[in-house]
Amino acid sequence: MTLSWRLLQRLAMVSLGGLLFTTSITPPAWAWRWDDDELENRDETEIQLDAYRKRVNDGISNQERVILLDRLLKLFQIHKRDTTELEKERAMLSADENAIQNVSVEARQKSQQLYQKSIDQIRLGQYKQALTILIEAEHLNPLDKALSETRQKMDGIAPIMPEAPTDPNAGDLVKRGIMQFVNNDPSKSINYLMYAQQKSPKDQSISGILDIVKRTFPNESSEILDARLNLIDQKLQRALEKIYSGEYLISAKECQEVLDLEPENALALTRLGSVYYAMGQVKQARTYWQQAQALDPKNDVLKSFLLQTQSETDRAPSQVLTYKVEKGDTLQRIAEKIFNDRTLWKKLFEANRSYLKNAYTLTEGQVLVVPQINTSGQR
Repeated sequence: MTLSWRLLQRLAMVSLGGLLFTTSITPPAWAWRWDDDELENRDETEIQLDAYRKRVNDGISNQERVILLDRLLKLFQIHKRDTTELEKERAMLSADENAIQNVSVEARQKSQQLYQKSIDQIRLGQYKQALTILIEAEHLNPLDKALSETRQKMDGIAPIMPEAPTDPNAGDLVKRGIMQFVNNDPSKSINYLMYAQQKSPKDQSISGILDIVKRTFPNESSEILDARLNLIDQKLQRALEKIYSGEYLISAKECQEVLDLEPENALALTRLGSVYYAMGQVKQARTYWQQAQALDPKNDVLKSFLLQTQSETDRAPSQVLTYKVEKGDTLQRIAEKIFNDRTLWKKLFEANRSYLKNAYTLTEGQVLVVPQINTSGQR
């Protein structure tokens, strides 16, 4: 143990010629140290408390302070020391931490409210206003990936088109196209925007928005038809070709996309009926043909279709051959609806592999081919 200063003084007394002399020793000029006698009088709690205070002065987080305080409280309790002040300090830190967490929760909630408000503005065609709201929301919650992704999309759209065109036909198509872009459905987005462009060819802003969608989803560009030709005519022609080649799913998709653009297109309804008839679903085929006839009552071909199939029944009544995707559907849910067995979702994916980009992304309104499953659960 280090000798105390008083002891050093005593040992410094020396004898010379039988006389005792006391030498004067100047204590070392230390900036600060505990005297050994004083150290001996201090217990562990005081030493640890001083160490804690020094760390706080150096700067530590609230969470670290709480951990250290918990250790001090246990130490004080072991030595039966008063813990009142330590408990007050810990309670104050806990209250501060809770306040920070509450502010964070409130910020996230406010951010989500603003995000929904921005989506409403996008739906209304107010893109500049939507971007302003999104920026405010992102400041409150910069870690929200969906919010940041939407803001980035509006960053490109708002400068080109602060609000949707006033022309009711093209304007409505643009609104729907941009909404599908925000919803990450590039196929429908491109269809709406291409048709809007054909409806309003002089509006350069529509071309600018269409370019943004194509750049954002470059893999979708390979499937785009010739923008110089009428989009509806191209899709109806492609639907007819796919019926002849037996690619019924693609044909149904083309017809459905035409109906998304023109809900009362009699030819699209007629060809969609032909798709279902070719797949053995006579009742569904007649439903589409009847809708087409109501729009085109003088069409002799439709009259012939309906007359010839009047007594026919579905050729596969025990099993549907197609399924139209509903909101919230997954392949597992669809398999459970159709086969009463969620594990058969892989069969659905295999039957639609050429159409689906992956097994986890479905779009509301998609038409899926449903494979035939026997009682043993095999195709």
